[in-house]
Amino acid sequence: MPSLKEIRTRLASVRSTKKITSAMKMVAASRLRKVQNYIVYLRDYAKLVKVVLEDVMEHLPPSATSVFSKERKNNDTLLICIGSNKGLCGTYNAFLIKHSLREIYRLQEEGAKVSVMPIGRKIQQFFTKREFNIFNPADDYIEKVDYNSAKSLADQIMKLYLAENFARVLIVYNRFKNAVIHDLSSEQVLPVPIEEIDHNEDKSDVYPEDFAAILEPDTEEVVEYMTRKFIYYNFFRIMLDASASEHGSRMTAMHKATDNADEMIKNLTLSYNKVRQATVTRELIDIVGGAERTSR
Repeated sequence: MPSLKEIRTRLASVRSTKKITSAMKMVAASRLRKVQNYIVYLRDYAKLVKVVLEDVMEHLPPSATSVFSKERKNNDTLLICIGSNKGLCGTYNAFLIKHSLREIYRLQEEGAKVSVMPIGRKIQQFFTKREFNIFNPADDYIEKVDYNSAKSLADQIMKLYLAENFARVLIVYNRFKNAVIHDLSSEQVLPVPIEEIDHNEDKSDVYPEDFAAILEPDTEEVVEYMTRKFIYYNFFRIMLDASASEHGSRMTAMHKATDNADEMIKNLTLSYNKVRQATVTRELIDIVGGAERTSR
């Protein structure tokens, strides 16, 4: 049986840990609320941009497409994995790595040459120690998730795409649903997956027969501008989803850790009281026994 001093030391240690986990839970919850506000508006905006882009392209000849939406013949693929820089977020990174590996093996079975771009120190630590074709690992993009960091990453990827380093770019990330649930997702960002448009489809019930879109300054520039805008906001949406999922996972993990600390404190306090009671009882027995011997 542990001594009273040992139990007191353990109690102090668990209480100190509980303060840390409780504080981390509150910080994660605060950051999650902030990111959630962005996500609600941005998802709708990104969806609207895509609808407008498809609507514009519907009234253009098939040849008028963006360089970012044209399919290529080669099968070189860049897989971007967005994880976290910090730990203490439960199974967030572990499940992301498993899903990424499944995607890599699936693409390789299809004959693709896959390069991996790990974003986040925890993801980098896994992939850099294994025999994967690693491309430009980074962690600064998710240190502070904002539009500028998303745009910077998107610009880098678009430059590589235009240079024909890759024919396809996919992002593996956690899509945020709520603080507890987030779905592992693999999403193609390049070429831009514009829905297939049937230029011969009858649209008379939606648009007048003489309807004609007027685009200024010219068709190519408008399509190119809108496509780039869609890519930027798509990257921003994905990074916000990943950030919110990370904060949600950390909040949940720290909540469970705090509950476990409460349970340990309860059990240790019970053990402490039992040991103290046993010690007091033993001392009383010694006192009574000594008094009886003295009286004789």
